[in-house]
Amino acid sequence: MSAPTEHIEREALRDKRRAAWAGVFLNAPLAAGKILVGLIAQSQALVADGVHSLSDLASDAAVIWALGHSHRPPDAEHPFGHGRFETLATLAIAAMLALAALGILIDAGLRLIDPPSAAPGMLALWVAGLSIAVKEGLYHYTKAVARRTGSAMMAANAWHHRSDAASSIVALAGIGAAMLGWPLADALGAAIIALMLGRVAWVYGRPAVQELADTAPPADMSRAIEAALMETPGIRDAHDLRLRHMSGAVQADVHVALDPAMTLSEAHRLCEAARALVLARVPDVVEIIIHPEPDGHADGPAAHEAALRPELQTQVRDCLKGIVPADAIRHLRLDYRDEGVIAVVELNEVPIDGAQTRVAFRLQHSEGDLAEIRLLWAPAS
Repeated sequence: MSAPTEHIEREALRDKRRAAWAGVFLNAPLAAGKILVGLIAQSQALVADGVHSLSDLASDAAVIWALGHSHRPPDAEHPFGHGRFETLATLAIAAMLALAALGILIDAGLRLIDPPSAAPGMLALWVAGLSIAVKEGLYHYTKAVARRTGSAMMAANAWHHRSDAASSIVALAGIGAAMLGWPLADALGAAIIALMLGRVAWVYGRPAVQELADTAPPADMSRAIEAALMETPGIRDAHDLRLRHMSGAVQADVHVALDPAMTLSEAHRLCEAARALVLARVPDVVEIIIHPEPDGHADGPAAHEAALRPELQTQVRDCLKGIVPADAIRHLRLDYRDEGVIAVVELNEVPIDGAQTRVAFRLQHSEGDLAEIRLLWAPAS
């Protein structure tokens, strides 16, 4: 990793930590104040809003924990990196939101059955208004950090702040209505907040579960990757593309069909060029592993069942014995095809007349995976 890239990542990590700690320092007194005033003023909506702020505090703590782990470099236990710690934190936030929503909804239902006799006081109204201002400010600050760093976790936390601001608006309306003589409005406001919390839990929990379950990204991304691969000169086909999310980014692996006569070094160079093109064209992809295959010969028995070089070398020597001197063999090239393996024997001297015919006859009466042996005079340059 280059020095400028490391500097950018350090700056991004610092900004995300600042935003998370800002949430802690503001959510802690805000949650305590709303719950305390809500209990004193007998406002169930404000208590519910305070629980929402408490879940925000837990959310900030989860973000801080994830930031301490997710930016570590890959190691022996985590060869693909630690990015999914952010995903785990997001799932934990969603679970806390869902539990808070359930508790608030049950309590609101009980209050609707047996409404309180006293209406909330003016203090509850002022606290709800203060909460709206603070949480909306936190939303804009955290959202700016998320946009600057490209962090899905920070974006989720920003919307968590905004959902708290929205729940404070509902609480404000419920408290005001209760003060005007509609006692059920406070409990109804709490129930609406609970439903909002449940929706936020679903919005952020579902993608986190999908990522942990390696659910594939949308088909549009697959098409974009395949288009970039097919633009690489020399790639005849791309198939078996697999994608997986990793903390907002995508890792991929794919098989590509190349000219069977292509050298290994050229195939490697071609795959590196294709990889660079995909990373440039599809920004969400941070890594792609490309597996080259010989075009038209990737799925036959020879590709999966034929013998490997040591055994085939023995078969070739047996067929050449007495026809081609052992010291005349300079190199053996193996071409695995659907009809069998073609062995190209490069010789450092011209083979004797009729050598090719004699070798072919001997091969017909032998057992093994060799379909053909070709003798090629390749004098040293």
